[in-house]
Amino acid sequence: MTEQTQHQEKSWYDRWYKILFIIPIILTVLSLIYLGFFFAKHNDLMFKDASLSGGTTITLHGDAPDNLESSLKEKFPDVNFRKLTDINSGKPIAIIIESSVKPEVLKPSLEEILGYKLTDENSSIEFSGPTLSQTFYLELIKIVLLAFILMALVIFLIFGASTRIKAISIALSLSAVRLTFPAKLSLTILVIVIGVAALIYSLAKSKTKKDLLFSAIASIIFVIILFFPVYYFIYAITIILLITYLLESLPSIAVIFAAFSDIVMALVVVDLLEIKLSAAGIAAFLMLIGYSVDTDILLTTRALRKKEGTLNERIYGAFKTGMLMTITGLVAVFPAFLLVTGLPDSFRQIFLILGLGLSADIINTWLTNASIIKWYCIKKKIT
Repeated sequence: MTEQTQHQEKSWYDRWYKILFIIPIILTVLSLIYLGFFFAKHNDLMFKDASLSGGTTITLHGDAPDNLESSLKEKFPDVNFRKLTDINSGKPIAIIIESSVKPEVLKPSLEEILGYKLTDENSSIEFSGPTLSQTFYLELIKIVLLAFILMALVIFLIFGASTRIKAISIALSLSAVRLTFPAKLSLTILVIVIGVAALIYSLAKSKTKKDLLFSAIASIIFVIILFFPVYYFIYAITIILLITYLLESLPSIAVIFAAFSDIVMALVVVDLLEIKLSAAGIAAFLMLIGYSVDTDILLTTRALRKKEGTLNERIYGAFKTGMLMTITGLVAVFPAFLLVTGLPDSFRQIFLILGLGLSADIINTWLTNASIIKWYCIKKKIT
């Protein structure tokens, strides 16, 4: 690539990077609107399988009649079928049947269509009560939210400037841990020790009345949550933390936004495909929180802290390394989802969600985050 060509490319990026920033923003807003309509229609953000919504799961070993699915759906419209095949031969090895009805209702109808009795040798039957499944589902969602809060804290600790605000963020984030696991005594003690130390530090470092007021308010919130661990407080904490990160460290909020958009876009595609998520699918979103910030941290670190070369050269260097990381991940997960049909459905959900999230990350990192970082560096004269 000649020096003239490089100059032309850089000039093109300098002219259009603010416009490129808008594209992922629009996609994220549209995704949130879709999820809003989806929630209004289904009273949830996703389709759930029997393990999360409650119901019966029957696994038939071997093949089954061709009319099995159509015959069962006449009696049970919500029934769901999944086939497991041998990886080498492609022959069916099992059929998984899920429905919200109880085993004593589904089993006789299935036996009537098959023409034989279901035993431990030719099948397995599992049942999850709706109350137990819903509790399990809510616990998984709580853990995902907590993971996002802690991820945001780590990003702010890396790129934030004020140690006093960092201390307050640590205390509030630990309050979220307390709300998520209120019954864990050892964890509560650890939260108290670290949280109190962080708040004392923030109070000691307060130089103005405004600083002192913010530290005092954070201390009051921390104490209230210690004695009244009502889980709904976690949403207020999340909002406070995000506003704090936005005001104190724009690079941090850019990374957090990219991770959030990756999750939202992946969830929208999963809903459009009408995939019923299992516990493994929820865990995949938990994994995606970690995967999605890698390239953002790489970009932000090189742009802000590395001094070699121009700003565009540092961003382009991060782009080459980051795209190599992302493409390597996509090559690992998408072929496994598309080609290996014999894997358990839980594995296929993990591969699909990670693949969708990494694909969305290409847009959110190299359009939105890169544009924000470039604008921030120009404003702060970091070139």
